[in-house]
Amino acid sequence: MEFDQLLNGWNEELLEAEGVLEVILILLLLRLLEESEEESVSDIKELLRPWFELGIPVPRVHLVNGDVLQNVVVVQLFDSVAVFKNATNQLRVNVPYVNIVSWGAF
Repeated sequence: MEFDQLLNGWNEELLEAEGVLEVILILLLLRLLEESEEESVSDIKELLRPWFELGIPVPRVHLVNGDVLQNVVVVQLFDSVAVFKNATNQLRVNVPYVNIVSWGAF
């Protein structure tokens, strides 16, 4: 559940059932988790930027589901998605940053 959704759903029943301090602690923890996800996405985007700007093929991109994209060029970097193009058959793949585990020669 997103921080904003919890904040919008704030009510007296929740406060009575859980207690004020517990609810505030939960909301703060959820907000921290949300920020850390946003930071990791922007970090990946910035680390892929040189590959995009130079047009150098990335030997391998390892994904969360175990798939590996090989010999791909970064075509576009959006807010939450990177677009890769296979250098041999021109096939394009859209990959959310959260699904990228690692990239490079290994």
